[in-house]
Amino acid sequence: MNGIATKLPERQRQTHRRRPTWLMLALVTLGPAVVLAQTYTTIDCPAAFSTQARSINEQGEIVGVCDDANGSHGFLLRNGRFTMIDVPDATVTNALSINNRGDVVGKYSDSANVGHGFLLRNGRFTTIDPPGSISTSARGIDDLGRIVGVYAGSDGLFRGFILDSHGFEDIVYPDAVQTGAFGINDLERIVGGYFDTSGASHAFLLKNRVFTSIDPPGATGTRALGINIFGQIVGGWTDDPGCTTCFTKAFLLTPRGFENLEFPGALETVADGINAAGQIVGEFYGEDEAFHGFLREHRDE
Repeated sequence: MNGIATKLPERQRQTHRRRPTWLMLALVTLGPAVVLAQTYTTIDCPAAFSTQARSINEQGEIVGVCDDANGSHGFLLRNGRFTMIDVPDATVTNALSINNRGDVVGKYSDSANVGHGFLLRNGRFTTIDPPGSISTSARGIDDLGRIVGVYAGSDGLFRGFILDSHGFEDIVYPDAVQTGAFGINDLERIVGGYFDTSGASHAFLLKNRVFTSIDPPGATGTRALGINIFGQIVGGWTDDPGCTTCFTKAFLLTPRGFENLEFPGALETVADGINAAGQIVGEFYGEDEAFHGFLREHRDE
């Protein structure tokens, strides 16, 4: 684990040198002079019966999860080509976030079916487990190498965490029963979800160490899963009072408010990741009773 922390300061210096280029590209892409139309593209791993797209970086590289006859694998989609991501000797691998340098984080299960987080950097896997954890999932990584996620402690309760050059620190929403951190941007804005004392689920934004609860109008349960450099947030929500963790609807939250997202013809849609250009990835449940990944992007009209 120390290998992660010792590399962070140098990566931070490198990131500050690169950031203006892609920020300017994003500003041009999102500029008001262009009329934009929304388009959706389906993402399916070859030979897979289920695909989930979980994160997209500024280069348009996408990571996620696909299930096939051989099990559950992470994947990287780059320039139209799929590459499978499998932690050595793992029974299950999920790729959940990718930053602009190509670092990937996620979770895997070992031969004893214990869950661990992982970092894949320069072809090398590193296990991520906060002290005292019995199960871990690394869910987000920014360009400075800071990692957020969720872990279960010995008491069985879930807590969010951030891993940076100082080590691990818990992220716990005030008075929440359980908390998970699922996304982070380069300004250290963190999004996630929590359960309150009544058992209801809500999303949150953590900014400058201040929590703000997030719920679309009419929601009985919400989870925020991704955030870009502009603070735009995506996630899933439900209005079903009988299942507050059945996130069957997707949302985009911007300064203009909430926007519902729905893959055309889908029965369910969840948005997992968003980049600076406003490209959104996630998954939808179709009439074929299968999950598929998707990419939502803007096109000039």
